[in-house]
Amino acid sequence: MVHLPRIGIISTALILATLMVSQGGHPIAEAQLGKAKSKLVKPPTANEVKQIDARLEKLQETFSIESTAIIEGYERSGQFERAKFLLEVLLKLDPTNEVVKKKIAELDNRVLERTEYDRRFETSSDWTLVGTVHKDNPARVEASGEYKLNLAVTSVGPDGFPSEDLAHDLLAKVPTGALMGMIVTETNRKEKKPPEPFAIKSKYDFIPKDDGDLYLKVNVPPGAKCMGDLKLKLAGVVHTP
Repeated sequence: MVHLPRIGIISTALILATLMVSQGGHPIAEAQLGKAKSKLVKPPTANEVKQIDARLEKLQETFSIESTAIIEGYERSGQFERAKFLLEVLLKLDPTNEVVKKKIAELDNRVLERTEYDRRFETSSDWTLVGTVHKDNPARVEASGEYKLNLAVTSVGPDGFPSEDLAHDLLAKVPTGALMGMIVTETNRKEKKPPEPFAIKSKYDFIPKDDGDLYLKVNVPPGAKCMGDLKLKLAGVVHTP
């Protein structure tokens, strides 16, 4: 069972308000609140405030129990994304809540495990399309194995290897020989703006900021010869033949 920590009285009220807004509000509740407000002609007494606080504390306890039950229900039915959504609502109202953060990370990992698949990657190839990723959906790339890198045919001057051609040159921001990736989005295509490559190495977890195609390549200088394949384990990446 997931035991979520109790949230403060003000936070509970904010959660209920957030949920109501996300559902478009409730006209009856709004009318009742407006009516109650119009009848409030004098400040409440200390005893009245105490009674209201007691009712709100009871509501807080009920909300915490119901939230836990809903989250566990989503998990049992395999609807991890819905469980995560409710946890993210709680986290927005309490950003330092480590219990909720840990639970979100666990759900992300379960989602990734559910979508895992293997494929081989030829290190001698240029940028290779391996699948598509979706905005805000966690993704993971793991690589294992070894390959041979031959630099004997490459001539180097005092300035080192060229690094301006994204398609063929050695990229300075990624370790030499490391597996790297880039996500090509519609914005990249429309604006003819090259994407920003990133190092993957043996394992890389990321959350894409936009939908796009995921390309992989090993970071080697022009003229280098690569021999051998790497074994990939992809998760959160929609398979591309």
